[in-house]
Amino acid sequence: MEQTQHVYTSSPSEALSESVVYAVAEAKGVDPLDLDERLYECIDPDALDSLFPREQMAATVTFTMAGCRVEVESSRVVLVTDPTDDSQAAEVHA
Repeated sequence: MEQTQHVYTSSPSEALSESVVYAVAEAKGVDPLDLDERLYECIDPDALDSLFPREQMAATVTFTMAGCRVEVESSRVVLVTDPTDDSQAAEVHA
């Protein structure tokens, strides 16, 4: 099965939680309100927003949302791969 990766760069004024929702919706080709899963069902949005307050460390958090593998990098880049593998666990790499 072929995988497609979408890259979304978050602006500094946009919360990472919002960036993830927009990135997944863009990858799925739907309006953010039409996603079949809400971010809070996958990961705590407040925790995600506070995870990378500054770009002082290189880290990535990975989780699954709406059937997509979502990788959020400390550089505020969101990578969305559709379809994802079977892993459902959230991971943090530093």
